[in-house]
Parts: sequence; C-alpha cells; structure tokens
Amino acid sequence: MRYTILFFLLAALLYGCNGGNNGSKSQTDYRHTDSILKNMRSVDTLRMFVNTFHASHDDRGEVIAMRELGKRLREESKFSEAIEIHKNGLKLAESIKDTNNIIHILNQLGTSYRRIGIMDEAALYHYKALSYSDVYGDPESKKTLKNRVTSLNGIGNAMKVMGNDAAADSIFRQALEGERKLDSKLGMAINYANLGTLFERKKQFDSAMVYYGESMRLNSEVKSKLGVSLCHTHFGQVYEKRQMIDSAIVQYNLAYDVIKGDRDLWHILASTLALARVYIIKGSMDKAWDLLCDAEKTAEEINSLRHLAQVSKLKYQWFEKKGDNAKALEYYIRNRKFEDSLNNEENTSRIQNLRVDYERQSKQYEINLLENELTHQKLESTRILIAVTFVAIVLLVIWIITLIRGRRQLKKANDEIAEAYQQTKKALEVKTAFMKSMKHEIRTPLNGIMGFSQLLSSMYTADEQAHQMTEVIEKQSMLLAKIIDDILEIADADTVKPKIENCAIDEIVESSMATARQVVNADVAFAYKPFSTGVVISTDSHILQTILVKVLDNAAKFTKQGSITVLTKQIEHGISFIVEDTGSGIPADKTETVFDQFTKLDEFSQGTGMGLTLCRTIIQKLNGKIFVDTSYSGGCRMIIEIPQQ
Repeated sequence: MRYTILFFLLAALLYGCNGGNNGSKSQTDYRHTDSILKNMRSVDTLRMFVNTFHASHDDRGEVIAMRELGKRLREESKFSEAIEIHKNGLKLAESIKDTNNIIHILNQLGTSYRRIGIMDEAALYHYKALSYSDVYGDPESKKTLKNRVTSLNGIGNAMKVMGNDAAADSIFRQALEGERKLDSKLGMAINYANLGTLFERKKQFDSAMVYYGESMRLNSEVKSKLGVSLCHTHFGQVYEKRQMIDSAIVQYNLAYDVIKGDRDLWHILASTLALARVYIIKGSMDKAWDLLCDAEKTAEEINSLRHLAQVSKLKYQWFEKKGDNAKALEYYIRNRKFEDSLNNEENTSRIQNLRVDYERQSKQYEINLLENELTHQKLESTRILIAVTFVAIVLLVIWIITLIRGRRQLKKANDEIAEAYQQTKKALEVKTAFMKSMKHEIRTPLNGIMGFSQLLSSMYTADEQAHQMTEVIEKQSMLLAKIIDDILEIADADTVKPKIENCAIDEIVESSMATARQVVNADVAFAYKPFSTGVVISTDSHILQTILVKVLDNAAKFTKQGSITVLTKQIEHGISFIVEDTGSGIPADKTETVFDQFTKLDEFSQGTGMGLTLCRTIIQKLNGKIFVDTSYSGGCRMIIEIPQQ
C-alpha cells in the first residue's frame, strides 16, 4: 500500500509538467523524486520506476531511479547486477551532464567492486568521483563536501585492504574531519571504526578500543543496526587477538544476532566467519564446520573473492586441526589462489598510479587557474593604462568609498567579535555545567558498584574464591572510576581557573605521597627530601596536588622495586619538585611524546594515557613547566617547576 501511494506521487511529478519531459520539470520536482526514491526499499518497485521514466523519456528521473536500484541490489549482495545497473546509469548521467549523480554513481560502483574484492577497479571509480568533486563542485557546498568524504572513505578502504596503512590513515582522517564539518554522526562512526582497524593492525589494542567505542556510541545514537553489529565484530577481534576467546565469542554472537535476517549477506559473512574462526580455536569443530559451509555457500552466491579466500583459509585450519593433512593442503592451495587474485602486484601498482594521476591532475587544475588569473590581471592592467587620464578622479572616489565602507566593516567586525565572545562564553559555561553533571551522573552508579562490592567482599571472607571475585570487581570499579576522572578532567581542563592561596608545601607533598602509597608495590620505599621544611608558596593547592598525585601514580606504576623519592629545590621566582624513581624509565625518544594524549609506553598497562597530558595542560594555568630529565639514568626523573604567584 505504501509503495502504491509513492508510485502515484511520482506519477504526478512525472506527468504533471507538460507530459513529463526533462525540460518542463523543475529542480524542486527532481528533489521530490530523489527524496521519494531514496526511501523506497523494494527492488521490484524501483525497476518499475526505471521503466516508467525511460518510457516517458525523463532521463534525469531514470538516472535517479537506476542509482537507487543499484544501491538496493548491492545491499542485497547482488553485486554483478548492481554494477551493471550503475554502469548504465553512469552512461546516461554523463550524456545529460548530471554531475551530482555522476559522482554518486561512481562512488556506488567503487563500493560494489570493493565488496567483491576487485580493489584496483574500486579505487579507479572512487578517484574519478574525487576528481569530479574537486573540479566541478562548489568548495563551500555541503553536497560537495559529502561527495568528497564518501570518495575518500572508499579510497581509504581500498588502501587498507591492499596493506598501505599509512595512506589509509591519512585519508580516513581527512574523511573524519569532513564528516565533523557535516555533523554526520553515521559518517564519523564509520571513519572512527576504520581508524580503529589500523590501530588494531599495529597491535595498539587500547587505542583501537577507544576508536571502536566512539564508533559504537555514534552508531547507537543514530540506531544503525549494521554499524552496531560491525562494532561488536571489532570488539571481538580485539578480544580474540588478546587470547580472550570466550569474550570474543560473546561479541561475535552479539554481532550476528543484531544483523541476522538482514539482506546484507556481505556483512553477515563477517560475523559468520569470525564465529567459525574462534570455534576452531576453542575446539568446537562441529559448530565451526556448519558455519563454514553456510559462509562458503553465501560467498559463492554473492561472488565475494575476499570471503571465499577467508573460507578456504579457515577450512585449511579446520582440516589441519582434525589431522587430515591432504584436505588441509587442498584448501591451503585454494586460499593462496584467492589471495594472489586479490593482492597481485599489478593491482597494487595500478592503485598507486591512480593516486599519482589524481594528484597530478589536481596540480594541473591549480596551474590552469593561476594562468587564467594571470591573463585576467594583464587585461586589467591594459584597461588601467587606457584609462590613465581618469585615475585621479577614480582614486579619489575609491578612497571616499573605501573610507565609508571601512568604517562600516569595522563596526560590523566589532559587533561580530562581541557576539562571538558572548557565544564562546556561553559555550564554555554550557560545557562546564555538562562536565560537572556528567561527573556526578557517572560517579553515582560507580560509587554504588564500589560500595556493594566492598560489602560483598566483607560478607564472603570465608569463601576465598568469592572473596577474590569481589576484590576483582572492587579493583576494576576503582580503575574505571579513575579512567572516567582522567577523561572528564582532560575535557574540563580548558575551563580550570586557578585559585591562588598560601600553600604549605610539606602538607601537599605528604598528602600526595599518601595517595600514591595505596597503589605502589610493597617492595618500593617512599622518601621526601625537602630543601627546607615549613616552606609556603602562593599558588593553587588543588592543581599542584593533582599534578603531584598523577606523577607519583605514574612512577608507582612502573617501579616494581627500589624507591620513589620526592625532592624540592628553590629556583628563581618559585619552587621545583623532583620525582625520582628506580623503575623502567622513559626512552630518550619518548620524553616528549609521553605528554601527548592517549600515549602509553606499555600498551597493556592500565590507564588511559592521559595523566601526563592533563599535568602539562593544567600546569600551564600556573605558568609552570613539567618535563623529563633526560640526564637521569637510574630510572625516571620528572621535574615540575611552579612559579610564585
């Protein structure tokens, strides 16, 4: 019934303007047509519209209908048919010079070729779309920006599959920045996930989980079933690589449950093969075999070389684990054939050449613009020479007009600056209120968890296993609370306003050391060596103690035995705090990068990698400095300089 109504709406648009020919239909009519067809899910109904527009000689309407029909066919994993429809639509769009739909269809073709594993063709179409956007698009248009980020995303995925991670990282970050400008949550979610896969490849699992988590948050907000399913798959992959097989199975099953029953067979295969892989690892061979047979049938149905390569690899592993070496060898050879087809040097070289051609064309386009500008300037100079007798009058008039306009623009600029200041001030106030609210809202349930875990721990003192489990809950809750505090503090750092007061140095140091003693190894000794007792300095005690606690916590984390010593030293206009430890130390080439966000010397250590970042951010509020003493070789020496306020 719904599609019947949509059909009559389009029929009215088609025949309502002088018989439905291209010349009589307005841009508004085509916008309505585009909007209706985008929301149409039935392949049969879209075919009917393609035929209807063709019969009425409405070329642009036919292009729109073919574009959406090809997209639906691809979503149902009918890739060959989708490619054929899109190629026909592309020819028609080029014949009527419909630039916007040319770009759309080029990107759709690139995506379809990526799905079946033909990466050189995929990159070719995405680069063509990017070139069209650069040459014919309006740089200020959101539509042009969306076309660009779609093309960049496709190129980045092709680069990633071909193993060029450096290029893929650069391209995905460009695409992510474009999606931010467009305020597209789904687009940002896709690129966060893509960047997460690159971190996962480098075994930077904590960073990968941060990006996957951001992708999951955005996908959940826009209620994208596919996006949520893919995020569960990504989580499972990280758990699998960390040898946490049971957790990986849970995530893969969640991914499968979210997307099962969908027509998107290409993405269902990802969850199916992931489950088969971990079942082989776990030794659940019957479950793995059933999944592999289903996956092979589906991959053959949609003609996906990439998935067929994965199926053959897993079957090789299955037979090898079963001890059937003959069958294992057969599937190993089959896998190599598929892999060679996907990753041959000719395809890789062609993609690199496409990138070089695109950059050369872009430079040539810039040169042409400069040459046109130069020609224009020469013509202007000639006109000025011809009109030299009127220069004095013209300059006088220009001067008067410029003076008047300058005053108006100055007033307008001042008004805009004042308005921008008020908006910025309001935004900071909103941000501050939000951060305080979030800290309260997140801390409240965490406090409940920590409190009840402590209660449970005291109730099960006789049961060692239960007592250990409750202790794990308590420790992990405390870790989660610390991570949340770090994230909220770094986000709220810009709004921190120092509260200057007289501070007793001894009290602050001893309080900070008492906090650090809670997490330090029992074999580590603490010592405090002030240059003088009873010293008072005018500064913000909260900021100073926050910095000392985080530096001491960092030292405690990497010092398994030996000592941690805090020394104070008087310097010109202030005091220097020196924290020395006998731990693993910081490599010389990492002494600056440790202050960058999410940077961790040990990827498997607990924490967010933001503690030292926060220290450097908030110490600048006091005009102070924090740095690593590279001359110290007994572990790590961190120096904090706080000026007298």
